[in-house]
Amino acid sequence: MVTIKLSGELLSDDWAELYRWFGYESGFYCPADIRAAIDQLKPGEELVLEINSVGGHVDAAAEIYSVIQKLPNPTRAEIQSLAASAASYFPLACDRVEISLAAQMMIHCGSWGVGGNKFDHLWAAKQLDTTDQTILDVYCHKCGEKTSREDLERMMAEETYLSARQCLEMGLVDAIIGDVSESGTPALVASIHNNTIRAMRTLPDIEDLRKRKQAQLDKLDRELAEEKARYTM
Repeated sequence: MVTIKLSGELLSDDWAELYRWFGYESGFYCPADIRAAIDQLKPGEELVLEINSVGGHVDAAAEIYSVIQKLPNPTRAEIQSLAASAASYFPLACDRVEISLAAQMMIHCGSWGVGGNKFDHLWAAKQLDTTDQTILDVYCHKCGEKTSREDLERMMAEETYLSARQCLEMGLVDAIIGDVSESGTPALVASIHNNTIRAMRTLPDIEDLRKRKQAQLDKLDRELAEEKARYTM
C-alpha cells in the first residue's frame, strides 16, 4: 500500500513548483505529487489518498480525477477532516471513498476573479456554468439514485457543508470510518461568497512570489554581468 497525504490547498503543478522554489514544502499539493505516488506502486498495490484539504484549482482536481480513474491499481480515499471545494470531487474517482465520523465535505459552485467589460463577464459566467455542470456530473455519477441532480445543484449554490452521515446517505462516500449508530447533524450552510474557504488560505500570494523570483533572478543576472565585466577588463 502506498499512502499519500493531501493536506492544505490544491495547486496546479506550476504554482506548486514556484512555492517549492521559495522553500515552501507544506500547506499545498498538486497533481504531480499524485503521479509521483503512482510511480511507486507495484502491480496490484493499493493507492490511498488521505484528504485534509480546503480545495483549490479546479483544473488540477480534474487532472487528479482522470489520473486516478484510469489507474489499474485499487484506490481508496480517506477523508480525515475536510474535503472542500475542488477536494470534494477528485477523491470520488477512487474505487472506495471513506470518511471519518469527525470529518465534513463541502460542495459549492466554482468561482473565478474576472476583470473587463460586460462581455468578458458574460463569457466567464458561461465558463463557470460549464465547470459547475462538469462537477455535478462527477457528484451524480458517484451518488447514483441516492441524490438527485437538482438537490446537488441546490447544495452547490448554497455552499453546503455535509456531515459524514449525510455524505453516506447521499452516496458521496461508501463508508464511515468507525462505527456510527446515530444520524449526523443538519448541514451547515455557509456564505455563498466562499469567504470560509478564502479565510483558510495560508500560502502567500502567487503573484508576489513571481515578482520576488524575478527580482532574485534579475539580481543574479546583474551580479554575473558585473563579475564577467571584472574579468574582461
